[in-house]
Amino acid sequence: MKEADILNSLPAEIEWLVFFRISALAPLADERNLKTMFRLPVDLDLTPLSYVVLTSHGRYLAPHSGKDLLLIGETGIQSASAPAISLLYRHRSFIESFSPDGADCFAFGGASSGEPVMLHIVVKNSEGIAKARFRRIPSCRNYAFLAAIGVEYLGGQSTRVGFVAFFRNRLSTHFQAGTLADYSRTGNCNRFFLNHGEIDDKIERGLNQAAQDRIDCTRGKGLRVARELAERACRQELAMTCQPPPPRKEFPRGDLVPLGFLLCALSQDSSEDNSLALNALRDKLAEARQGALWGFHTGRLVTSTDSVLILQAMPDQQGIEALELFSDGRGGYFPQLWSAARKRHRMAIGAANAHWCQADFCLVRALRARAGLSSRTSSEYLERHFACRSGLFFANPYLTDWALALALAQDSGEIEIRRRLRDEILASTNADYSFGTYDQALSTSFAILALAELGYCGNWLRLAQLRLLEMVEPIRGYWPQSIPFYSTRRLATRPSSTSFGSNSDDRVDQIIHVNGNAYEVWWYRDSHSLVSTSAAVMALGVPSHLRGDETLSTTGIERHERYGCQSPLEYVTRFALPPYVDAAAGETCARSL
Repeated sequence: MKEADILNSLPAEIEWLVFFRISALAPLADERNLKTMFRLPVDLDLTPLSYVVLTSHGRYLAPHSGKDLLLIGETGIQSASAPAISLLYRHRSFIESFSPDGADCFAFGGASSGEPVMLHIVVKNSEGIAKARFRRIPSCRNYAFLAAIGVEYLGGQSTRVGFVAFFRNRLSTHFQAGTLADYSRTGNCNRFFLNHGEIDDKIERGLNQAAQDRIDCTRGKGLRVARELAERACRQELAMTCQPPPPRKEFPRGDLVPLGFLLCALSQDSSEDNSLALNALRDKLAEARQGALWGFHTGRLVTSTDSVLILQAMPDQQGIEALELFSDGRGGYFPQLWSAARKRHRMAIGAANAHWCQADFCLVRALRARAGLSSRTSSEYLERHFACRSGLFFANPYLTDWALALALAQDSGEIEIRRRLRDEILASTNADYSFGTYDQALSTSFAILALAELGYCGNWLRLAQLRLLEMVEPIRGYWPQSIPFYSTRRLATRPSSTSFGSNSDDRVDQIIHVNGNAYEVWWYRDSHSLVSTSAAVMALGVPSHLRGDETLSTTGIERHERYGCQSPLEYVTRFALPPYVDAAAGETCARSL
Protein backbone atom coordinates (compact mmCIF):
# COMPACT_ATOMS: atom_id res chain seq x y z
CA MET A 1 0.00 0.00 0.00
CA LYS A 2 1.05 3.57 -0.66
CA GLU A 3 0.95 6.27 2.00
CA ALA A 4 -2.20 7.86 0.52
CA ASP A 5 -3.90 4.44 0.38
CA ILE A 6 -3.46 4.11 4.16
CA LEU A 7 -5.09 7.48 4.79
CA ASN A 8 -7.88 6.60 2.38
CA SER A 9 -8.58 3.36 4.27
CA LEU A 10 -9.03 4.96 7.68
CA PRO A 11 -12.30 6.47 8.95
CA ALA A 12 -12.61 10.24 9.14
CA GLU A 13 -13.53 10.11 12.84
CA ILE A 14 -10.01 9.08 13.88
CA GLU A 15 -8.57 11.57 16.38
CA TRP A 16 -4.97 10.73 15.65
CA LEU A 17 -2.83 8.30 13.67
CA VAL A 18 0.83 7.56 13.11
CA PHE A 19 2.24 5.01 10.69
CA PHE A 20 5.77 3.61 10.38
CA ARG A 21 7.52 2.01 7.43
CA ILE A 22 8.82 -1.33 8.70
CA SER A 23 11.75 -1.51 6.27
CA ALA A 24 13.08 1.86 7.52
CA LEU A 25 13.11 0.75 11.15
CA ALA A 26 14.29 -2.85 10.65
CA PRO A 27 18.02 -1.94 10.39
CA LEU A 28 17.79 0.00 13.65
CA ALA A 29 15.85 -2.44 15.85
CA ASP A 30 15.61 -6.21 15.72
CA GLU A 31 12.30 -7.91 14.96
CA ARG A 32 11.64 -8.73 18.60
CA ASN A 33 11.99 -5.08 19.64
CA LEU A 34 9.85 -3.91 16.73
CA LYS A 35 7.05 -6.23 17.80
CA THR A 36 7.37 -5.11 21.43
CA MET A 37 7.38 -1.47 20.37
CA PHE A 38 4.10 -1.80 18.47
CA ARG A 39 2.59 -4.56 20.64
CA LEU A 40 2.41 -6.96 17.71
CA PRO A 41 1.88 -10.71 18.04
CA VAL A 42 5.21 -12.48 18.58
CA ASP A 43 4.48 -15.01 15.82
CA LEU A 44 3.51 -12.37 13.25
CA ASP A 45 5.39 -12.61 9.95
CA LEU A 46 6.50 -9.09 9.04
CA THR A 47 7.72 -10.02 5.56
CA PRO A 48 4.50 -9.22 3.62
CA LEU A 49 3.90 -6.00 5.57
CA SER A 50 4.97 -2.48 4.66
CA TYR A 51 3.61 -0.32 7.49
CA VAL A 52 2.42 -0.51 11.09
CA VAL A 53 -0.44 1.95 11.64
CA LEU A 54 -1.35 3.13 15.16
CA THR A 55 -4.54 5.13 15.60
CA SER A 56 -6.99 6.30 18.23
CA HIS A 57 -9.35 3.56 16.92
CA GLY A 58 -6.88 0.68 17.09
CA ARG A 59 -3.83 -0.83 15.41
CA TYR A 60 -3.56 -1.74 11.77
CA LEU A 61 -1.11 -3.35 9.38
CA ALA A 62 -0.57 -2.32 5.77
CA PRO A 63 0.48 -5.08 3.35
CA HIS A 64 2.88 -4.50 0.48
CA SER A 65 0.18 -5.40 -2.01
CA GLY A 66 -3.55 -4.77 -1.93
CA LYS A 67 -5.58 -1.77 -0.85
CA ASP A 68 -7.10 -3.02 2.39
CA LEU A 69 -5.66 -2.49 5.85
CA LEU A 70 -5.50 -5.35 8.33
CA LEU A 71 -6.97 -4.65 11.79
CA ILE A 72 -5.32 -6.20 14.84
CA GLY A 73 -8.26 -7.25 16.98
CA GLU A 74 -8.72 -9.22 20.17
CA THR A 75 -9.50 -12.38 18.21
CA GLY A 76 -6.70 -12.00 15.67
CA ILE A 77 -5.89 -10.12 12.49
CA GLN A 78 -8.65 -9.44 10.01
CA SER A 79 -9.36 -7.23 7.02
CA ALA A 80 -10.57 -3.77 7.99
CA SER A 81 -13.84 -2.60 6.51
CA ALA A 82 -13.78 0.35 4.16
CA PRO A 83 -14.94 3.60 5.83
CA ALA A 84 -17.98 5.51 4.64
CA ILE A 85 -15.92 8.68 4.65
CA SER A 86 -12.14 8.39 4.74
CA LEU A 87 -9.70 10.50 6.68
CA LEU A 88 -8.04 11.56 3.45
CA TYR A 89 -11.35 12.62 1.91
CA ARG A 90 -12.36 14.79 4.87
CA HIS A 91 -8.96 16.48 5.31
CA ARG A 92 -7.56 16.22 1.79
CA SER A 93 -6.59 19.87 1.34
CA PHE A 94 -4.78 20.00 4.67
CA ILE A 95 -3.05 16.62 4.29
CA GLU A 96 -1.97 17.23 0.70
CA SER A 97 -0.41 20.54 1.70
CA PHE A 98 2.01 18.42 3.73
CA SER A 99 2.16 15.36 1.52
CA PRO A 100 2.70 11.97 3.21
CA ASP A 101 4.49 10.65 0.12
CA GLY A 102 7.90 9.17 0.88
CA ALA A 103 7.39 9.30 4.65
CA ASP A 104 8.99 6.61 6.78
CA CYS A 105 6.76 7.92 9.55
CA PHE A 106 3.69 10.09 9.12
CA ALA A 107 1.32 11.38 11.78
CA PHE A 108 -1.92 13.35 11.77
CA GLY A 109 -4.11 14.44 14.65
CA GLY A 110 -6.10 17.04 16.48
CA ALA A 111 -8.70 17.59 13.75
CA SER A 112 -11.60 17.50 16.24
CA SER A 113 -10.25 20.64 17.89
CA GLY A 114 -10.18 22.44 14.56
CA GLU A 115 -6.41 22.81 14.63
CA PRO A 116 -4.90 19.66 13.09
CA VAL A 117 -1.21 18.88 13.21
CA MET A 118 0.98 16.76 10.95
CA LEU A 119 4.39 15.13 11.16
CA HIS A 120 6.55 13.78 8.33
CA ILE A 121 9.77 11.84 9.02
CA VAL A 122 12.34 10.41 6.64
CA VAL A 123 15.04 8.07 8.00
CA LYS A 124 18.56 8.78 6.75
CA ASN A 125 21.77 7.34 8.19
CA SER A 126 20.06 6.17 11.40
CA GLU A 127 18.50 9.58 11.98
CA GLY A 128 14.92 10.66 11.59
CA ILE A 129 14.70 13.97 9.74
CA ALA A 130 11.35 15.38 10.77
CA LYS A 131 9.12 18.30 9.91
CA ALA A 132 5.96 19.06 11.85
CA ARG A 133 3.17 21.49 11.11
CA PHE A 134 1.88 23.32 14.20
CA ARG A 135 -0.72 26.03 14.53
CA ARG A 136 1.90 28.58 15.59
CA ILE A 137 5.52 28.96 16.61
CA PRO A 138 6.05 26.75 19.68
CA SER A 139 7.39 28.39 22.82
CA CYS A 140 10.37 25.95 22.79
CA ARG A 141 10.09 25.84 26.58
CA ASN A 142 12.36 23.08 27.87
CA TYR A 143 13.26 21.93 24.35
CA ALA A 144 16.77 21.15 25.60
CA PHE A 145 15.14 18.33 27.59
CA LEU A 146 14.36 16.53 24.30
CA ALA A 147 17.99 15.37 24.35
CA ALA A 148 16.81 12.73 26.84
CA ILE A 149 15.17 10.86 23.95
CA GLY A 150 17.65 11.83 21.22
CA VAL A 151 15.56 14.63 19.67
CA GLU A 152 16.96 18.02 18.64
CA TYR A 153 14.99 21.05 17.46
CA LEU A 154 16.44 22.63 14.31
CA GLY A 155 14.24 25.71 14.01
CA GLY A 156 11.35 26.35 11.65
CA GLN A 157 9.44 28.76 9.43
CA SER A 158 6.01 30.33 9.27
CA THR A 159 3.82 29.34 6.35
CA ARG A 160 0.37 30.17 5.04
CA VAL A 161 -1.21 27.28 6.95
CA GLY A 162 0.85 27.27 10.13
CA PHE A 163 4.37 26.92 11.47
CA VAL A 164 6.66 24.20 10.10
CA ALA A 165 9.13 22.98 12.73
CA PHE A 166 12.17 20.84 11.94
CA PHE A 167 13.66 18.17 14.21
CA ARG A 168 16.46 15.61 14.13
CA ASN A 169 15.89 12.33 15.92
CA ARG A 170 18.86 10.08 16.71
CA LEU A 171 16.92 6.87 16.47
CA SER A 172 19.35 4.64 18.38
CA THR A 173 18.92 6.92 21.40
CA HIS A 174 15.17 7.17 20.86
CA PHE A 175 14.82 3.40 20.72
CA GLN A 176 17.06 2.95 23.77
CA ALA A 177 14.85 5.30 25.78
CA GLY A 178 11.78 3.36 24.65
CA THR A 179 13.33 -0.02 25.42
CA LEU A 180 14.43 1.02 28.91
CA ALA A 181 10.88 2.15 29.65
CA ASP A 182 9.45 -1.02 28.09
CA TYR A 183 7.69 1.38 25.69
CA SER A 184 5.41 2.55 28.49
CA ARG A 185 5.82 6.25 27.64
CA THR A 186 5.27 6.19 23.87
CA GLY A 187 2.03 8.11 24.44
CA ASN A 188 4.15 11.14 25.34
CA CYS A 189 5.32 11.35 21.73
CA ASN A 190 1.69 11.70 20.62
CA ARG A 191 1.04 14.12 23.46
CA PHE A 192 3.92 16.39 22.38
CA PHE A 193 2.68 16.26 18.79
CA LEU A 194 -0.98 16.95 19.66
CA ASN A 195 0.17 19.76 21.99
CA HIS A 196 1.53 21.49 18.88
CA GLY A 197 5.07 21.04 20.11
CA GLU A 198 4.59 22.20 23.70
CA ILE A 199 6.16 20.30 26.61
CA ASP A 200 3.66 20.09 29.47
CA ASP A 201 4.28 18.79 32.99
CA LYS A 202 3.49 15.17 32.07
CA ILE A 203 5.90 15.19 29.13
CA GLU A 204 8.54 16.87 31.29
CA ARG A 205 8.24 14.12 33.89
CA GLY A 206 8.57 11.52 31.15
CA LEU A 207 11.68 13.19 29.73
CA ASN A 208 13.17 13.37 33.20
CA GLN A 209 12.61 9.67 33.72
CA ALA A 210 13.96 8.86 30.25
CA ALA A 211 17.10 10.81 31.10
CA GLN A 212 17.50 8.97 34.40
CA ASP A 213 16.96 5.59 32.76
CA ARG A 214 19.64 6.25 30.15
CA ILE A 215 22.09 7.66 32.70
CA ASP A 216 21.59 4.67 35.01
CA CYS A 217 21.99 2.22 32.13
CA THR A 218 25.25 3.76 30.85
CA ARG A 219 26.61 4.19 34.37
CA GLY A 220 25.92 0.51 35.03
CA LYS A 221 27.88 -0.44 31.93
CA GLY A 222 30.62 1.98 32.98
CA LEU A 223 30.87 0.34 36.40
CA ARG A 224 31.29 -3.05 34.74
CA VAL A 225 34.06 -1.65 32.54
CA ALA A 226 35.69 -0.03 35.60
CA ARG A 227 35.57 -3.37 37.39
CA GLU A 228 37.27 -5.06 34.42
CA LEU A 229 39.95 -2.34 34.40
CA ALA A 230 40.50 -2.85 38.13
CA GLU A 231 40.92 -6.57 37.66
CA ARG A 232 43.43 -5.99 34.86
CA ALA A 233 45.32 -3.38 36.88
CA CYS A 234 45.73 -5.89 39.72
CA ARG A 235 47.18 -8.48 37.31
CA GLN A 236 49.44 -6.18 35.27
CA GLU A 237 50.76 -2.64 35.25
CA LEU A 238 48.33 -0.19 33.62
CA ALA A 239 50.47 2.91 33.79
CA MET A 240 49.81 6.19 32.04
CA THR A 241 52.08 7.04 29.11
CA CYS A 242 54.68 9.74 29.63
CA GLN A 243 55.22 11.67 26.42
CA PRO A 244 58.40 13.74 26.60
CA PRO A 245 59.39 16.19 23.87
CA PRO A 246 60.77 14.34 20.85
CA PRO A 247 63.06 12.77 19.89
CA ARG A 248 62.81 11.09 23.30
CA LYS A 249 60.54 8.06 23.32
CA GLU A 250 57.34 7.55 25.24
CA PHE A 251 57.48 5.33 28.31
CA PRO A 252 55.02 4.06 30.96
CA ARG A 253 54.79 6.21 34.07
CA GLY A 254 52.00 6.70 36.58
CA ASP A 255 50.49 3.38 37.64
CA LEU A 256 49.09 4.50 41.04
CA VAL A 257 47.17 7.78 40.78
CA PRO A 258 44.75 6.46 38.10
CA LEU A 259 43.88 3.64 40.51
CA GLY A 260 42.77 6.24 43.04
CA PHE A 261 40.20 7.56 40.55
CA LEU A 262 39.18 4.00 39.67
CA LEU A 263 38.68 3.19 43.34
CA CYS A 264 36.52 6.32 43.78
CA ALA A 265 34.31 5.24 40.87
CA LEU A 266 33.88 1.67 42.09
CA SER A 267 33.18 2.85 45.63
CA GLN A 268 29.89 4.32 44.37
CA ASP A 269 28.55 0.79 44.04
CA SER A 270 28.42 -1.43 47.11
CA SER A 271 27.17 -4.51 45.27
CA GLU A 272 28.75 -7.89 45.84
CA ASP A 273 30.01 -7.91 42.24
CA ASN A 274 32.19 -4.90 43.04
CA SER A 275 33.54 -6.04 46.39
CA LEU A 276 36.29 -8.29 45.01
CA ALA A 277 37.59 -5.60 42.66
CA LEU A 278 37.43 -2.98 45.43
CA ASN A 279 39.35 -5.12 47.89
CA ALA A 280 41.97 -6.06 45.29
CA LEU A 281 42.51 -2.39 44.38
CA ARG A 282 42.83 -1.36 48.01
CA ASP A 283 45.36 -4.14 48.60
CA LYS A 284 47.39 -3.07 45.57
CA LEU A 285 47.48 0.56 46.70
CA ALA A 286 48.30 -0.45 50.27
CA GLU A 287 51.21 -2.51 48.96
CA ALA A 288 52.55 0.46 47.00
CA ARG A 289 52.35 2.80 49.99
CA GLN A 290 55.63 4.24 51.25
CA GLY A 291 54.99 4.91 54.90
CA ALA A 292 51.71 6.82 54.97
CA LEU A 293 51.84 8.19 51.43
CA TRP A 294 52.37 7.42 47.73
CA GLY A 295 54.25 8.43 44.63
CA PHE A 296 52.89 8.84 41.11
CA HIS A 297 54.42 5.50 40.16
CA THR A 298 55.33 2.45 42.25
CA GLY A 299 58.67 2.99 43.99
CA ARG A 300 59.04 6.61 42.83
CA LEU A 301 59.27 9.82 44.88
CA VAL A 302 56.48 10.32 47.44
CA THR A 303 54.54 13.52 46.73
CA SER A 304 51.62 15.26 48.35
CA THR A 305 49.92 15.80 44.97
CA ASP A 306 49.79 12.09 44.19
CA SER A 307 49.03 11.10 47.77
CA VAL A 308 46.11 13.46 48.09
CA LEU A 309 44.53 12.15 44.87
CA ILE A 310 44.77 8.57 46.16
CA LEU A 311 43.56 9.56 49.64
CA GLN A 312 40.33 10.78 48.01
CA ALA A 313 39.58 7.09 47.47
CA MET A 314 41.00 5.53 50.63
CA PRO A 315 41.24 8.23 53.28
CA ASP A 316 42.73 7.60 56.69
CA GLN A 317 43.78 10.00 59.39
CA GLN A 318 47.40 8.86 59.41
CA GLY A 319 47.83 9.66 55.72
CA ILE A 320 45.98 12.96 55.95
CA GLU A 321 48.04 14.09 58.95
CA ALA A 322 51.23 13.04 57.13
CA LEU A 323 50.47 15.61 54.43
CA GLU A 324 51.36 18.34 56.93
CA LEU A 325 55.01 17.52 56.15
CA PHE A 326 54.39 19.43 52.91
CA SER A 327 52.67 22.47 54.45
CA ASP A 328 54.15 25.88 53.71
CA GLY A 329 52.65 27.20 56.98
CA ARG A 330 50.43 29.70 55.15
CA GLY A 331 47.60 27.49 53.90
CA GLY A 332 49.31 25.93 50.89
CA TYR A 333 51.10 22.61 50.42
CA PHE A 334 54.26 21.91 48.46
CA PRO A 335 53.89 19.12 45.88
CA GLN A 336 57.08 17.44 47.10
CA LEU A 337 60.04 17.94 49.45
CA TRP A 338 63.41 18.84 47.96
CA SER A 339 67.10 19.24 48.70
CA ALA A 340 70.25 20.24 46.82
CA ALA A 341 71.10 16.57 46.30
CA ARG A 342 68.73 13.65 45.90
CA LYS A 343 67.77 12.07 49.22
CA ARG A 344 65.13 9.60 50.24
CA HIS A 345 61.66 11.15 49.76
CA ARG A 346 63.26 14.36 48.45
CA MET A 347 63.63 15.73 44.96
CA ALA A 348 67.03 16.99 43.85
CA ILE A 349 66.46 20.64 42.99
CA GLY A 350 68.07 22.38 40.04
CA ALA A 351 67.42 25.20 37.59
CA ALA A 352 65.12 22.99 35.51
CA ASN A 353 62.66 22.17 38.32
CA ALA A 354 63.07 25.03 40.79
CA HIS A 355 59.61 26.34 39.89
CA TRP A 356 58.12 23.12 41.32
CA CYS A 357 59.06 24.26 44.83
CA GLN A 358 55.91 26.28 45.42
CA ALA A 359 52.62 25.57 47.13
CA ASP A 360 50.29 24.04 44.62
CA PHE A 361 46.76 22.90 45.47
CA CYS A 362 43.91 22.87 47.98
CA LEU A 363 42.77 19.23 48.04
CA VAL A 364 44.27 18.76 51.52
CA ARG A 365 41.62 21.13 52.87
CA ALA A 366 38.89 18.83 51.54
CA LEU A 367 40.47 15.75 53.07
CA ARG A 368 40.87 17.37 56.48
CA ALA A 369 37.27 18.57 56.45
CA ARG A 370 35.94 15.11 55.57
CA ALA A 371 38.02 13.56 58.35
CA GLY A 372 36.74 16.08 60.89
CA LEU A 373 40.18 17.69 61.26
CA SER A 374 40.71 21.42 61.64
CA SER A 375 41.49 23.28 58.45
CA ARG A 376 44.99 24.66 57.87
CA THR A 377 43.81 26.54 54.76
CA SER A 378 41.68 29.61 55.41
CA SER A 379 38.79 30.81 53.30
CA GLU A 380 40.77 34.01 52.73
CA TYR A 381 43.53 31.92 51.14
CA LEU A 382 41.06 30.44 48.67
CA GLU A 383 39.54 33.84 47.92
CA ARG A 384 42.97 35.36 47.35
CA HIS A 385 44.00 32.72 44.84
CA PHE A 386 40.67 32.26 43.10
CA ALA A 387 41.35 34.35 39.99
CA CYS A 388 44.71 32.72 39.26
CA ARG A 389 43.83 29.16 40.23
CA SER A 390 45.83 26.63 38.25
CA GLY A 391 48.10 23.67 38.90
CA LEU A 392 51.73 22.68 38.47
CA PHE A 393 50.62 19.28 37.20
CA PHE A 394 46.93 19.59 36.19
CA ALA A 395 46.55 19.91 32.40
CA ASN A 396 42.80 20.61 32.44
CA PRO A 397 41.04 23.67 33.94
CA TYR A 398 38.05 21.61 35.07
CA LEU A 399 40.30 19.28 37.03
CA THR A 400 41.52 22.34 38.93
CA ASP A 401 37.92 23.54 39.40
CA TRP A 402 36.99 20.15 40.83
CA ALA A 403 39.87 20.40 43.31
CA LEU A 404 38.69 23.85 44.43
CA ALA A 405 35.05 22.71 44.60
CA LEU A 406 36.06 19.83 46.88
CA ALA A 407 37.82 22.30 49.15
CA LEU A 408 34.66 24.39 49.33
CA ALA A 409 32.16 21.53 49.57
CA GLN A 410 32.33 21.11 53.35
CA ASP A 411 32.30 24.85 54.01
CA SER A 412 28.72 26.00 53.66
CA GLY A 413 29.68 29.45 54.85
CA GLU A 414 31.69 30.27 51.74
CA ILE A 415 28.58 31.21 49.75
CA GLU A 416 30.14 33.93 47.55
CA ILE A 417 33.19 32.00 46.34
CA ARG A 418 31.05 28.92 45.77
CA ARG A 419 28.65 30.97 43.66
CA ARG A 420 31.51 32.55 41.70
CA LEU A 421 33.02 29.18 40.89
CA ARG A 422 29.66 27.68 39.97
CA ASP A 423 28.81 30.61 37.68
CA GLU A 424 32.20 30.54 35.95
CA ILE A 425 31.84 26.83 35.23
CA LEU A 426 28.27 27.20 33.98
CA ALA A 427 29.22 30.18 31.82
CA SER A 428 31.77 27.97 30.06
CA THR A 429 29.12 25.44 28.93
CA ASN A 430 29.25 24.65 25.23
CA ALA A 431 26.12 24.89 23.07
CA ASP A 432 25.60 21.11 23.32
CA TYR A 433 26.04 21.17 27.13
CA SER A 434 29.51 19.66 27.03
CA PHE A 435 32.49 21.45 28.58
CA GLY A 436 35.92 22.30 27.24
CA THR A 437 37.37 22.49 23.76
CA TYR A 438 39.81 19.60 24.14
CA ASP A 439 39.49 16.32 26.06
CA GLN A 440 35.78 17.06 26.24
CA ALA A 441 34.81 13.84 27.99
CA LEU A 442 37.28 14.49 30.82
CA SER A 443 36.38 18.19 30.96
CA THR A 444 32.65 17.45 31.06
CA SER A 445 33.07 14.83 33.77
CA PHE A 446 35.06 17.10 36.08
CA ALA A 447 32.75 20.05 35.39
CA ILE A 448 29.80 17.88 36.49
CA LEU A 449 31.66 16.70 39.59
CA ALA A 450 32.66 20.26 40.49
CA LEU A 451 29.10 21.56 40.08
CA ALA A 452 27.78 18.74 42.24
CA GLU A 453 30.28 19.52 45.00
CA LEU A 454 29.08 23.14 44.83
CA GLY A 455 25.51 21.98 45.48
CA TYR A 456 24.11 22.46 41.98
CA CYS A 457 21.97 19.62 40.56
CA GLY A 458 19.74 21.29 37.95
CA ASN A 459 19.29 21.46 34.20
CA TRP A 460 22.84 22.22 33.08
CA LEU A 461 24.20 19.32 35.08
CA ARG A 462 21.69 16.76 33.84
CA LEU A 463 22.02 17.91 30.23
CA ALA A 464 25.80 17.63 30.58
CA GLN A 465 25.32 14.07 31.85
CA LEU A 466 23.23 13.27 28.77
CA ARG A 467 25.98 14.69 26.59
CA LEU A 468 28.55 12.59 28.45
CA LEU A 469 26.58 9.44 27.56
CA GLU A 470 27.26 10.14 23.90
CA MET A 471 31.03 10.28 24.39
CA VAL A 472 31.51 6.66 25.46
CA GLU A 473 33.23 4.41 22.95
CA PRO A 474 30.44 2.11 21.75
CA ILE A 475 32.49 -1.10 21.45
CA ARG A 476 34.87 -1.10 24.43
CA GLY A 477 32.66 0.98 26.70
CA TYR A 478 35.54 3.28 27.74
CA TRP A 479 35.52 7.05 27.63
CA PRO A 480 38.25 8.52 25.37
CA GLN A 481 41.90 8.83 26.31
CA SER A 482 42.93 12.25 27.59
CA ILE A 483 45.84 14.18 29.10
CA PRO A 484 44.98 14.95 32.74
CA PHE A 485 48.52 15.74 33.91
CA TYR A 486 51.69 17.45 32.74
CA SER A 487 55.05 18.53 34.06
CA THR A 488 57.52 21.14 32.85
CA ARG A 489 61.27 21.63 32.91
CA ARG A 490 63.00 24.93 32.34
CA LEU A 491 65.51 24.98 29.49
CA ALA A 492 68.85 26.75 29.60
CA THR A 493 68.48 27.93 25.99
CA ARG A 494 65.51 29.53 24.28
CA PRO A 495 64.24 27.72 21.14
CA SER A 496 61.86 29.28 18.64
CA SER A 497 58.45 30.47 19.89
CA THR A 498 55.37 28.31 20.25
CA SER A 499 52.15 28.78 18.29
CA PHE A 500 48.71 27.42 19.10
CA GLY A 501 47.10 26.48 15.81
CA SER A 502 44.12 24.14 16.08
CA ASN A 503 46.04 21.64 13.98
CA SER A 504 49.29 21.87 15.91
CA ASP A 505 50.96 18.59 16.83
CA ASP A 506 51.60 18.55 20.57
CA ARG A 507 54.28 15.90 20.10
CA VAL A 508 56.30 18.42 18.11
CA ASP A 509 55.18 21.59 19.84
CA GLN A 510 56.23 20.76 23.39
CA ILE A 511 58.43 23.79 23.97
CA ILE A 512 56.65 26.79 25.46
CA HIS A 513 57.69 30.27 26.55
CA VAL A 514 56.54 31.88 29.77
CA ASN A 515 57.89 35.09 31.29
CA GLY A 516 60.86 35.13 28.93
CA ASN A 517 61.98 31.58 29.67
CA ALA A 518 61.61 28.35 27.70
CA TYR A 519 60.12 25.21 29.19
CA GLU A 520 59.68 21.75 27.79
CA VAL A 521 56.32 20.11 28.51
CA TRP A 522 55.95 16.43 29.39
CA TRP A 523 52.48 14.97 28.98
CA TYR A 524 50.98 12.10 30.97
CA ARG A 525 48.40 10.48 28.75
CA ASP A 526 45.61 8.35 30.19
CA SER A 527 46.39 5.63 27.66
CA HIS A 528 44.21 2.96 29.33
CA SER A 529 41.30 5.38 29.90
CA LEU A 530 41.37 4.71 33.64
CA VAL A 531 41.00 8.36 34.66
CA SER A 532 38.50 9.32 31.95
CA THR A 533 36.30 6.28 32.51
CA SER A 534 36.43 6.62 36.31
CA ALA A 535 35.59 10.33 36.17
CA ALA A 536 32.68 9.68 33.79
CA VAL A 537 31.25 6.93 35.99
CA MET A 538 31.50 9.22 39.03
CA ALA A 539 29.88 12.07 37.09
CA LEU A 540 26.99 9.87 35.96
CA GLY A 541 26.42 8.86 39.58
CA VAL A 542 25.75 12.46 40.63
CA PRO A 543 22.05 13.13 41.41
CA SER A 544 20.47 15.62 39.01
CA HIS A 545 17.06 16.70 37.82
CA LEU A 546 15.54 18.54 34.87
CA ARG A 547 13.64 21.50 36.30
CA GLY A 548 11.20 23.29 34.05
CA ASP A 549 10.95 26.18 36.48
CA GLU A 550 14.70 26.70 36.93
CA THR A 551 15.62 30.39 36.80
CA LEU A 552 19.39 30.09 37.15
CA SER A 553 21.11 32.35 34.64
CA THR A 554 24.69 33.24 33.70
CA THR A 555 23.66 36.34 31.78
CA GLY A 556 26.39 38.95 32.07
CA ILE A 557 29.07 36.44 33.08
CA GLU A 558 31.70 36.16 30.39
CA ARG A 559 33.32 32.84 29.62
CA HIS A 560 36.81 32.93 31.10
CA GLU A 561 39.57 32.54 28.51
CA ARG A 562 41.01 29.55 30.37
CA TYR A 563 38.06 27.49 29.14
CA GLY A 564 38.58 28.51 25.51
CA CYS A 565 42.07 27.05 25.09
CA GLN A 566 42.20 24.77 22.07
CA SER A 567 44.77 22.32 23.45
CA PRO A 568 46.41 21.36 26.73
CA LEU A 569 49.57 23.02 25.43
CA GLU A 570 47.81 26.37 25.11
CA TYR A 571 46.21 26.00 28.54
CA VAL A 572 49.52 25.17 30.22
CA THR A 573 51.27 28.07 28.49
CA ARG A 574 48.65 30.73 29.13
CA PHE A 575 47.14 29.71 32.47
CA ALA A 576 48.49 26.65 34.28
CA LEU A 577 52.20 27.45 34.39
CA PRO A 578 52.47 31.28 34.51
CA PRO A 579 51.48 31.68 38.19
CA TYR A 580 54.51 29.58 39.13
CA VAL A 581 57.10 31.33 37.00
CA ASP A 582 55.85 34.90 36.80
CA ALA A 583 57.98 36.79 39.29
CA ALA A 584 55.71 39.82 39.04
CA ALA A 585 52.83 37.78 40.47
CA GLY A 586 54.61 37.65 43.82
CA GLU A 587 52.68 36.38 46.78
CA THR A 588 49.32 36.58 45.02
CA CYS A 589 49.76 33.75 42.53
CA ALA A 590 53.07 32.06 43.32
CA ARG A 591 51.26 29.69 45.65
CA SER A 592 48.21 29.00 43.51
CA LEU A 593 45.60 26.31 43.96
